[in-house]
Amino acid sequence: MDDTVARIHAKLSAACPEPVPRPRAFARAPGGRRLGLPLSEQRVTAFEAVHGVRLPSAYRMFLREIGNGGIGPDCGLLPLTRWKVRDIPDAGQQLGRPFTLDPTGCVPEQWARLPVDRADPYAGTHLVVQRGCLEMTLLVITGPARGRLLDAGLGDVSIPPVFHPAPDFLRWYEQWLDGLPEGRLALDFSGQSRVGDEELVDQLAGSDSACERLTAAYTLGGRRPLGGRARDVLLAALAHDPDRGVRMEAARTVADLYEGPADALARALSDPDHWVRRRALVHLLQVTDDKRAYGPAARALLHDEHPNVRMAAAGLLGRAGWVP
Repeated sequence: MDDTVARIHAKLSAACPEPVPRPRAFARAPGGRRLGLPLSEQRVTAFEAVHGVRLPSAYRMFLREIGNGGIGPDCGLLPLTRWKVRDIPDAGQQLGRPFTLDPTGCVPEQWARLPVDRADPYAGTHLVVQRGCLEMTLLVITGPARGRLLDAGLGDVSIPPVFHPAPDFLRWYEQWLDGLPEGRLALDFSGQSRVGDEELVDQLAGSDSACERLTAAYTLGGRRPLGGRARDVLLAALAHDPDRGVRMEAARTVADLYEGPADALARALSDPDHWVRRRALVHLLQVTDDKRAYGPAARALLHDEHPNVRMAAAGLLGRAGWVP
């Protein structure tokens, strides 16, 4: 593992400067560091004692020798002590309970055999990356898959998680570094296109490929300044694109516009797809504090037909002070 740690240090230094310019899509550690300071053995042992577990050795070594939270896949690595327990009910009491899936078997079949009323299908896992909305990357702490990572959508427990092929946390993180374009971190977005703005706008407005349109919406978020046509096309994509992923990405990029995103995001609160409605609420609360203009539409999501939207709205609006 020592060789892996040394390679990660070298690749991370090459991939990203320090201090890190404020990124749009990635976490960064306090003071602009790539990663938070490594944890002492005492801090790690204290966490383990509280939860009655022993962390997998590769994750332990990452925390002890490399860092604690910061630059990483999707929205970045969560620090050990900022585990968002509210995302997994009673998670603090579940780390010691085995996560039952065996990665050497057929995961969908194993998942289908779990009791349909089971309230804690992810017991024995630890949240390491919040990928957006209710999509997470989890590290298995206890059970036959101990040390492995998996992607899971907590919004629909009928869909089985997907295990990453990497055998442990260190190699999972190194594989992410190896997959960066040209070995470097694009601080706006890791998957952004390198074409010009006008071509991106044309792609968003007219491509038959949802993937190309999503890439265009994704990349435009890192381009400044955006011309009037780009803004118009983004607003049209948010309102009318047939693919929900494109509409979700357009919402994030529209939220970064300097002028007038709130009206468009408020209209997206009535989008037919519940993921888009939730994403629009997240970004509306980021761009305005005008409860009088947008409060009624936002509070309507407290009674949304989809339980995930209702749950998210209650938390988001409560933290923003938009509900009593």
